[in-house]
Amino acid sequence: MKTLLPALFALVVVSGCQAPPRTLYYWGNYPAVTYLAYTQPDKFTPSVQVDKLLEDIHQAAAAQARVNPGLHAHLGYLYAQLGQTDLARKEFEAEKELFPESAPFIDHLLNPGKKL
Repeated sequence: MKTLLPALFALVVVSGCQAPPRTLYYWGNYPAVTYLAYTQPDKFTPSVQVDKLLEDIHQAAAAQARVNPGLHAHLGYLYAQLGQTDLARKEFEAEKELFPESAPFIDHLLNPGKKL
C-alpha cells in the first residue's frame, strides 16, 4: 500500500500536465474580429478586419488546423465592401469548398436574384 500511494500521486500529477484538447477548428481572432467590427466600427474598419482574418488563415495553416466555418464568407463580405469583387468571389468559393453545407447561402450571395 505504501508503494501504491506514491505511484498514484505521480499519476495524478502527470495527468494534470497534459496539453489542452485540440478543437475541431482554429478560431484565432475571429470572435474578437466580429465583436469589434460591431462595437467599434470606426476603429475596426474592413481593411483592418481583412488583415486580422488573413493572419488567422496563415496561423491555421502553420498549425495544420482548419479555419472555422464562416471565416472565408466573412472575408468575402469584407472584400466586397472594399470593392474587390474578384477576391470576394474567391473567398466565397473557398467557403463553399470547405463547408459544402454553406453552398445555398453562398450561392445566394453570389447570385442575389436566384431564389434559395
